[in-house]
Amino acid sequence: MSPRKYSEVVAQITRVLEVPLPILVVQRAEPEGVEIKSTKSGKTRRVPIADRVLALVRAMAVDRDPEARLFVTESGHQLHATAFKRTLTWTTIAEGRRIHDLRHTAACLWLARGVDPVTVQAWMGHASIATTNLYLHHLGTSADRAGLDRLNAREHKGGTSQPGSGESQA
Repeated sequence: MSPRKYSEVVAQITRVLEVPLPILVVQRAEPEGVEIKSTKSGKTRRVPIADRVLALVRAMAVDRDPEARLFVTESGHQLHATAFKRTLTWTTIAEGRRIHDLRHTAACLWLARGVDPVTVQAWMGHASIATTNLYLHHLGTSADRAGLDRLNAREHKGGTSQPGSGESQA
């Protein structure tokens, strides 16, 4: 959905805006056992809501005070990480991953789909583009893709010769 830290999800999404496009406004975080505080950067940021989850977010926002938490338990209380993990049977499905790793996955998926790194930087709340660029390392380069495409080419019969050349390369 969006690259928010878990502490930001449980603290408060102050608004769901849909004009000119659907976004969540993230203003503060609430790590478990710590008072509500500003986001890590100290700045409000806007994070887009993908179409596939927009209906769910809309449903959660219905009749909710704009200052209230959006992501809460069924009884309206703060969503604690331990209860969240237990409900999802996180240890079974996560294969050793942390909830925070979903944030990294979102950044990598956006970059892999061609979202500009500066845009991803803003969505993630990174102070420096260098932090966002760390995700690019995990995606490989166009040279990596070209090499893999050559390895996977169906016309390649093995050996060191190029397809159609009839010669071996030494």
